Amino acid sequence: MKIAKILATVTASTTAVSAAPFAVQVSFDSAGTNVGCTGSQIAASWVITAKHCNSTSLRSVRLGTSYLGAGGAVRSVAGRYPAPAGDVLLLKLFTPYYGSYVGLSSSFPATGTPARVYGWGDQSEGSGAMSYYLKAADVSVVWQGLDSYGGPSVRTRSESGHTLSGDSGGPLIVNGKLAGVLSSSDILPAPNPSTCTGYYNNHASVVRNLAWITSVSGVRGS
Repeated sequence: MKIAKILATVTASTTAVSAAPFAVQVSFDSAGTNVGCTGSQIAASWVITAKHCNSTSLRSVRLGTSYLGAGGAVRSVAGRYPAPAGDVLLLKLFTPYYGSYVGLSSSFPATGTPARVYGWGDQSEGSGAMSYYLKAADVSVVWQGLDSYGGPSVRTRSESGHTLSGDSGGPLIVNGKLAGVLSSSDILPAPNPSTCTGYYNNHASVVRNLAWITSVSGVRGS
């Protein structure tokens, strides 16, 4: 398994931010151009991402754009709140951004449930070059697993694409709600396969961290 960052296979697809207006670029500079992780806006002043993205150099987020490091709006990060258990990090914005927020799932998804992931991760395994466009891929829920910190995860099987480095912290959307935060994914062989159905991902479970998320941000599940 690797710490994850969505795969540019022939079956993964670029998409407009209107398909996931809550998708956020997490940047390690104040200009919002040194993007290294993905996140989701859950309230005007709050973004959720992966705890393994936490760093003193994590300075800003870029919201409301399809394009890597360009467009939309940049907001400085005023505070970083790592979960006590599990690969979850809450970011408080210095200035609110009144965009579209994703709701938090209050139930663990059943095995076989279709889901979708989003991110600006690497163009191919090991390339080190993130996608300029927001990407989306279909996955399916397999079972409960473990995230990179040993917390409970929603384990998924990749279907139309696979998560890669740079997608870390990105949303797992189940029935229109945020069910998980991308923590890790299988390493793809070279050359990358045209089908990803034999590869898996672990997303830190939102519902298993929901009480803590609510206590810090005030955002509740539904």
